[in-house]
Amino acid sequence: MKKIIFTALAALLFTLQAFSLSKISFENGTALFIEPCSDGSIRFEAIGKNSRSPAKEFELKKEKASSDFTKNSDGSYSWENYVVLPLADGYTLISDGKELYTSAFSDDGKLLREKRTWKTASGFYGFGQASRKANLANQSLTIYNESKYGDHAYIFIPFYVTNENTSVYYNANGRDKIYFQNEEDSQLYRTEYHRIECFVRQNESIREAVSKFYSETETSCILPEWAYGYIQSKYGYKSSKEVIELVDKFKEHNIPLSAVVLDLYWFKRMGDISWTSPDFADYKEMNDYMEQNGVKLITITEPFFTTECENYAELKSQGLLCKNKKGKVALWRDWWCLEDKIGGVFNPLGKKTKSFMGKKYSAMLDSGIDGFWTDLGEPEGAKPDIKYGKYDEQDFHNWYNFYWTKALYEGVHEAKPDQRLFILSRSAGTGSGKFNVSVWSGDVSVSWPSFKNQIAYGVNTGVSGLPYWGSDVGGFVQPESPEELYVRWQQFGAFTPVYRAHGTGSREPYAYSQKAEKLVASAIKTRFRLLPYIYSTARQTMKGIPMMRGMYYESEKTPANFLDREYMFGDALLVSPVMQELSASTEHTVWLPKGTWYNFFTNEKITAQNDMEYKMNVKLDTVPVFVKAGSIIPMKEGSNDILMVYPEKGLKQSFTLYKDDGTTEAYKKGAYSETVITLEGNRLSAETAGSEEFLAKEFKILVPGNTDISRARTVTLEGLKAGIDL
Repeated sequence: MKKIIFTALAALLFTLQAFSLSKISFENGTALFIEPCSDGSIRFEAIGKNSRSPAKEFELKKEKASSDFTKNSDGSYSWENYVVLPLADGYTLISDGKELYTSAFSDDGKLLREKRTWKTASGFYGFGQASRKANLANQSLTIYNESKYGDHAYIFIPFYVTNENTSVYYNANGRDKIYFQNEEDSQLYRTEYHRIECFVRQNESIREAVSKFYSETETSCILPEWAYGYIQSKYGYKSSKEVIELVDKFKEHNIPLSAVVLDLYWFKRMGDISWTSPDFADYKEMNDYMEQNGVKLITITEPFFTTECENYAELKSQGLLCKNKKGKVALWRDWWCLEDKIGGVFNPLGKKTKSFMGKKYSAMLDSGIDGFWTDLGEPEGAKPDIKYGKYDEQDFHNWYNFYWTKALYEGVHEAKPDQRLFILSRSAGTGSGKFNVSVWSGDVSVSWPSFKNQIAYGVNTGVSGLPYWGSDVGGFVQPESPEELYVRWQQFGAFTPVYRAHGTGSREPYAYSQKAEKLVASAIKTRFRLLPYIYSTARQTMKGIPMMRGMYYESEKTPANFLDREYMFGDALLVSPVMQELSASTEHTVWLPKGTWYNFFTNEKITAQNDMEYKMNVKLDTVPVFVKAGSIIPMKEGSNDILMVYPEKGLKQSFTLYKDDGTTEAYKKGAYSETVITLEGNRLSAETAGSEEFLAKEFKILVPGNTDISRARTVTLEGLKAGIDL
């Protein structure tokens, strides 16, 4: 018995000793806690003077690893392939014998600072929609979600990955600041909360790092199929008559249309969340007409409610409006009050939040609405003295949109569990991607510099666990979008995850010259032909692969100056938009990684013996999109299922064509089909899995030398499964 007790005490002492070793105290009084996590990352938590964590329960958490750090004779700490080497005021992190970075902490009583000097990393990608550059180096960011009119919507997801494959996630507090190092300076993180917690992991590749972050944030969903088509919007369509005329105009001009967005004019007062505008009194007839023409409807809502709106009394009685620090409902005057005097903001942490959101938004669906546009959800202009439940505004601010969206998504799904939602949101938080959210770059200006920023917004947002992204095609701020800029933005928008035109003035294709209309119609029709490829690419996001990918996904050798100028849209398409006026230059340069490439529109073959800068002359109808050899691009034209293939001797590539019902949640239960198509040299074959009802029965096969459908070879699915020679 004594031996058993002694053994148990020894084991307990060893356990306590092991856990005590995970705390490192520095000479300046800062303490660092290090903890290994089951996913292969390390949690670092620096605690300074007067540390506080008022919203810690909302932060990203990871399971602790089954083993702990071991303290070595030289004072360092080891776990698996990592070594943490304590210094006088910080530490050095080593992975597989390679130094990643050195951090130093200081606390002057006002701010806790971490100065992190990366040993070799020079590229930093992600952090949500925060930077106008794809590489965050030399960027200074204040972590506080907000929309700046004429600039863009700042969405902070405090995750990034380096060009050395190290991923970092910060459990950031409101208004924490980070400055990313350039070639001369170190990275600096500072906080008034006197606590810095981050997770660091060394990965095999950027692709692996991003995929793991998608998994950690449970980002795994597909939007309704119609949401990947073309969406028309403006600020705004003011009556049901105008909407019907819009649908008719698209038919008249033979331009396909997936959905129409209604801005503020569909309701009378901010917060009505229903058809209270007399100009939409006959909304049912309008909805019926849209459905008959295959056009879906998206309407705007906001988290603000005026005292005169039809929901105010219910919200107040249920405690669903934020209060001030005196315990009274916080009311103020802002532009969103429209013709009313004052209003308040929704409390997403109220006890009846989900039931309220579920009831109101389910009623919207019942009325014929197909998708939700949740605007101003940072929330815009929130007063600093308001409280969300027990939390101060700054402490909870960056989580607001996540919980507002969560209440909507979960509330509707309780009432309509099989309804696949589409939520177009101006803001987001870590993990918002799981709620069928698509974000966009906000109220951007109508200008060429603003247009040039869009690639960085899109690729960094995708890295950060938000795969569905778009922009206000044509620009938002100022009614008129110059024709050349509008056409170029449309040509770009056709190759982004969500394609939607929007602005303070007309952004319809036929609002411009016949030449412009023809070019924009061509872009939209190309989008619809590519829907099988796009929808299948959306499926890849469930494996943690963004739709819109930085060129570092394709090649680690991508020159820095091309990261903001081109990107991969799915596996096959390299998109290099023309983002300057023809009067400035008619020459356009594309960076092509080594290999064989084809111009997507002309089928011109380009052989890059090595990575190369490819120069081309451009006109307004030139859309620089290139396909890498070995690719398979499924398309649809009328009733024809098409496979556009680019055979190359010695290359073997596969593409998974995905299909489901496009509207319900049944795909999450296995109701879908996958056709894995393989191209090896000139041999094309396929394997199938899943529900047969979604499988295409035959395909038209196109190759660069023959793109005429009327002369295309037709192959049955069974024939393709047996394999054919091209």
